Parts: sequence; C-alpha cells; structure tokens
Amino acid sequence: MRRSRVLGAAALALATGIGALTAVPAAAGPAAADELTIAPLAHQEPSYQPIYGAGPKGVVLARPSGGLYWKSFEDGREVPLADCATGPYDQSLQLGDTVGCERRTSPTAPGALTLHDQATGRTETVAAQAGRTWTTTFSPTQVLAYETDAEDRITLHLIGRENEARKDVTVSAPERIPIDSFWVRTSDEKGALITYRSAAGGQTLALLDYARATLTPLALPDGATDPGGVDYSLGSQWVSLRENGSGTATLRSRADLTVTRSVNTPTPYGRTHPVGDWLVVQDHNATSNAVTALPVAGGAPRTLLARASDRALKTGTDGSAYLAGGTDSSHWAMHRIVSGPDGAPVLSTVADLPPNPADRVTLSLAQGRLIAGQEDPTRSLQGYTVPVAGTAPAKQTPDWSCDENQDERLCRPRSGLPGWTVPTGDGRIVSLSTHGAGVAVNVRETRPGGTVRQVSLPGTDGMQPYLIKNASGRFVLFTVTEKNTPRLLVADIDAGKVLDFKPSSAATLWGATLWDVKSPYGLDGTDLRTGRVTQHQGSGLCRPSEIQVSGDWIYSLCPADVETPGVWHLPTHKFVSLPFVPERGRVQLGDGYLVRQKDNGLEVYNLRSGKAVRESGIAPEALAYGSDWTVDRFGGRLAYTGPDETVHLAGVAGDASPLALIDQDVAATADFRQVKTWQARWWLSKPVSSWKLTVRDKASGMTTTVRTGTDARGLIAPAWDGKSPTGAYLFSGEYEWTLTARPADGRGAEVSTSGTVSTTRPPTGGRPPARP
Repeated sequence: MRRSRVLGAAALALATGIGALTAVPAAAGPAAADELTIAPLAHQEPSYQPIYGAGPKGVVLARPSGGLYWKSFEDGREVPLADCATGPYDQSLQLGDTVGCERRTSPTAPGALTLHDQATGRTETVAAQAGRTWTTTFSPTQVLAYETDAEDRITLHLIGRENEARKDVTVSAPERIPIDSFWVRTSDEKGALITYRSAAGGQTLALLDYARATLTPLALPDGATDPGGVDYSLGSQWVSLRENGSGTATLRSRADLTVTRSVNTPTPYGRTHPVGDWLVVQDHNATSNAVTALPVAGGAPRTLLARASDRALKTGTDGSAYLAGGTDSSHWAMHRIVSGPDGAPVLSTVADLPPNPADRVTLSLAQGRLIAGQEDPTRSLQGYTVPVAGTAPAKQTPDWSCDENQDERLCRPRSGLPGWTVPTGDGRIVSLSTHGAGVAVNVRETRPGGTVRQVSLPGTDGMQPYLIKNASGRFVLFTVTEKNTPRLLVADIDAGKVLDFKPSSAATLWGATLWDVKSPYGLDGTDLRTGRVTQHQGSGLCRPSEIQVSGDWIYSLCPADVETPGVWHLPTHKFVSLPFVPERGRVQLGDGYLVRQKDNGLEVYNLRSGKAVRESGIAPEALAYGSDWTVDRFGGRLAYTGPDETVHLAGVAGDASPLALIDQDVAATADFRQVKTWQARWWLSKPVSSWKLTVRDKASGMTTTVRTGTDARGLIAPAWDGKSPTGAYLFSGEYEWTLTARPADGRGAEVSTSGTVSTTRPPTGGRPPARP
C-alpha cells in the first residue's frame, strides 16, 4: 500500500514577504508540517474469503493481491499454489491438496499429467495414455480418463498412479455416454457425481465409485425432473440429494446405494452436506443464516453457527464442509466442519476474516471537526474531533454518528453532491429541503444527542432547493431554482429569514461577511448584519467567476488572458501569483495554502511565505472534492481518503492567519428578572484553547471574571446568568464586557473584543457596594 507523503518537507522562512507583514508575534515551537490519520470503521457486512479447494491436510485460498496459495491445517504453513497451465493448450486440475498439470502441444493431443502434492511437496507424473483423454478429476490413486468411439460416445477408464497396481480399469456403466453431455459435477477422494444425457432422453445423475469402478445412476428426489434443480453433495458416508425448494433431503449410503434415509430440514433453501452420519444444513436465505446439523438416524438438531455467510457452503475432498460465520463482522472466520470424537460435527477455524473497511463516500472539515460519510451498507455520517496542533494522534472512534434511517435529510451522504450536507464551522451541519411551497434549511448539532430542527424560510414560495454553496456560523449561502432559473440566496438560520441581498454566482461567505464582485471590477466584503461594505480588494480588470475566502486569504478566478491567476493577502493587499492556470471547481483555498486537483491526484501550494511554493504531490487516488478530499478553511488541515479508506489529515508549514473574530451576536441588555442568561455569541476564525469573559462595572470600576472555558471550535456562547463566581447577582447597572481567547494552534496573539451591556438583577435586597 502506498504511503502518503507528509506535506511541507521544509519549514518556510517567514522573515520576508507576507510573514513579515502580518504584525503577529512569532509562535513558540517549530512551524513544521504534520499529518494525522483516521482508520476506517469496520464494515457491517462480514468479509468473505472464498475457498478454491480443500483436502484432508489443507485449504486453497486467495491472496488480496492476487494468486492462490495452499494453507496447512497442521502448522499454518502457506505454499503458493502450483501454476502449471502456462501453455496455450495446457490445463490445470485440482483435488484437495493436490494440483494436476497437463501439458498439451495441441487441443487434440493429450499430454503427460504432473501431480503436485502441496502438503508434502512430492511430484509424480502420469504418462499420456494412447487413446485416452484426461477428465477434470482424479483420486489419490487413480486418474479418470475416457476413450471416444466413432459415434462420439465415451467409455470411462481409471488410470493407475504410482501407488496403484491396476494401471487401466474400465468403468462399468449402464450405457455409453455422449461426449458432448459428459460433466463431472463434483468429486472427492472416493468418487464423483457425473451428469450426462441418457439414451432414454433427459439428464442423468450418476455416482462414480473409484474402488468398485462402477457408474450407478441415482434416482432424483420426488418432484425433481432434472439434476439442475437438485442440491447434491458427496459426504464421506452419504450422498445427499434435495430438490430446490423442498424441506426434505434424501440420503443414500455410499457403501450401499439401496440404503436410504429421509431428513426433514429446517429450511427448503441453501446447501446441504453430509458430515459423517449427520446432515449439515446452511440456511443462507433465512434471516439468521444459521447452520444446523441433523442426525441422519433421527434425533435433536444442533446449531453449529447462529450466523453464517450467505455464500454457499463449500465441501472438502475428505467429507468436511467449509463455511464463514461468527457473531458480527469483527468476529468472523472461515470454519471447517468435521466429525468429532462422538461422531457429531464440530467446528475448527481455518482462517480469521477481519472486516473490510467501511467505504468513505464524503469528507468535510471545519474548525478541526471532520465529518466522514460512509456506506456499510447503510449510508451514515461519522464525526471526529481532530487535534489542532501537536503530535497527539487523532482519536479513532467517532464522537457522534447518524445514519439515513434516523434522518435522510441530514445523515445520508451523497458523494456526487458535495453541497448536500455542509458544516457551518460552529458545530452544526446544514442541508436543504422543501417545506410546503418553499425552502427549508435543516440544521443538526454535531454532537451526541444534538438537536435537529428545520428552519422554514419565508419568501421562498415557488422556489426549489438545490445545493448549499458554503456556510459560516449562522449564515448559509445556497442555490435555488425559480422558474427553472438558478438563484443564489443567503439566509440567517438562527433568525429564520432570507437576507435582502442578491449575491452573484461567484459570491462566498466568511463569518458575517459576504464577499462578491464589485461593479465594474474588484471585490467587496459586505457586513450581513448592517448591509455596509466593510472591506474591499481590487482584482485588476476582471469580474471573477469564483471567489473563495479562508482566514486572511482570498482567491478569485479570472480568465488567464485577462489577469495573472493568484491569491490576495487581505491585510497587506499583497498578491501571490500562481504558476498554473486554475480550472473552475478544481481549486480549493485553505488558510495560507491552495489545493489543486489534477487527473492524477492533488497538488498543494503553500502561500505563507509570499510565494506559491509547490509541495509534494499527494493522494493520487483522490477523485472529487467533497467526496475524496476537502480543506478546512478555518485555519486547519486538508484531508483526503487513501485507497484503504484511511483518512489522512495533512498540514502545511508556516503560520495560519491570526485568530480573529468573524461574527458576533451580543445583546445590549440583560434583564435577569425575565431571562435566565444573557444572550451572547462570538464566532472565531479558528479553534481556541482557552477563553475568558469579564465584566467591569462602569460605576465602581470593579472587574469580575464571570465565565472561562477551554477548547472551543468556532463558537463561544457562554451562558452568563448575571452572577459572580460566588453565586450572587451583580448589581444592576452598565457593564463593559471583554472576551479574550487564545489560539489552539499556539501561533499568534490572543484575540480580545469588548462591548457594553446594561443589566438588571432580580430584587434580592441588600445595599450596593461603595463606589470608589
């Protein structure tokens, strides 16, 4: 398996260019690249290992990388299966532990047959016989061959091997067999079941007994008219026959075919196989997929496996049976069923079958929260919280999950529609749906037990929802169609309304800022709370067709013949040109880096030095943005899914943008006689490691720390009840609040913001403190 390469092979020097213009204190610790991995969860459907043959000493299996091998029951030894059919006319035969190889110089010239015993390593050669043609089967002592007469009918012969004194024994048969209808259906060490077209018409099923050199037709079970409708199997002591769909199996003794038994099976479907004097029944069409053993002579059945694979039971050449089963996909194995000391069937493990990985079908990443959509086979979302900095490994178990059976609107990932479910960056995901005659936004908190609500948007009657373009905090930018014409709308999902803006198709969101094309050229950042333009960035002589924002960086796609492609650094208005021509929909902007999707994978360009420095190419298996790879615009890594369904989260060298406040919603008053908590929310550009909220009484000058916290991802929403840490209400009056927060990546200064709030406390008596 290819190992991905970590991004940022060398730390970038930040003494010049953009790094010197950000006016952010240097961070402690190396600005080194890093990578985390999250292994896939186990697929709920058990894995399956087909058996290609089994003998008394071993079993033939396949390697995942290709090729067959023989595995010893005694010591677990694995031997590559002899591969001898290398010529254009050669053929390969197999019986249990032995592989037969016939070399032919032409299609009609039988050659010598070389037999390889995988268990002992011994090889013997049976010379080609004049007038004889090898069939597809052999025994430990003989090889089955045939001769053809002038009417294209055959006579069977058993050709002796080295340990057999009889070198050519003619098989006694009730009639000559037409060559074009002869078929060895199954065989073991004692004989074979053969079908052919009889002279009386119709297909005949017959048992070939090697020791007696006889071919004896077998009567089909009642109601069966053709061997093709019969489940038949060779056990060491019995031949079992059951018409498909019948609940009764007929068993004939191999020692004396006139001795028969009837066994009622618990199911009319699946395979049956005699093991000793018991009949093993595979119920692979039932809910339980149970495997049951029934005594041929009558008596109580035994359950061998409560749950088994729905793949057909496989038989061995010594009368054993093979079937995969267990309790669940993580406790699954290929089992061998043989007669135990008391004659009853017992199980032994041939090979453990670890689960296949669940299929990753979507990826999104925001504020260090990864959401991976998967299919196993139910479609679901799995949420992980990823370390923002340091060398600590990522937690391998999800924090929360939801599947399509719980909520198809939000919990069913759709790989072809990456805008179907989108993270907001503050711990929520959103999707669109119809509601009545209009559009609704579905909102889910991504935590265990998180709430789910549907926000109906007034004024959207007659519109059809399509996809969400992006989301940031409480604001969502999305596409609808109205009279078959696409439109872009922006909504406040907390206020439950569509805002009075008309974004172009190029627009994008960053916090409370809507970035869009300014007429005739350039870009404007409009505050969605006030409607005022608060930021501007020139873009030459172009109206961009695509805009992306991440931290202090803005990317706008313009025709290459009009403007050099590149990315702007907003605080300094410095332009970083790109050494390639971007294609729409194939470039994504992260915080200080840019990812380009190519036909053979991804290219990452680090922008943090003031130049576009190409990192090593990664993820050659990546196919589509949102399905196989994504970026965290909120100061974080990029993520991609490897060929083994492992998610890789790779960082780039250098500092991300400084921590910044990108939106806030703070009530100017708080009357604690009527409300329990003061309504205040701050959205930040990247995760924080700690934060503190203080209030200063303007009259007394006294400052009180009322709330503190540690890890916060995108949103700080303290529930302050108007009380001091001792539990007493602060006195009514005017207060200046101050929120400070430290970046979780340890890079850059803490952020601080202030405002005022007028509070009224409940009547509690007492005298106010003295004013200084």
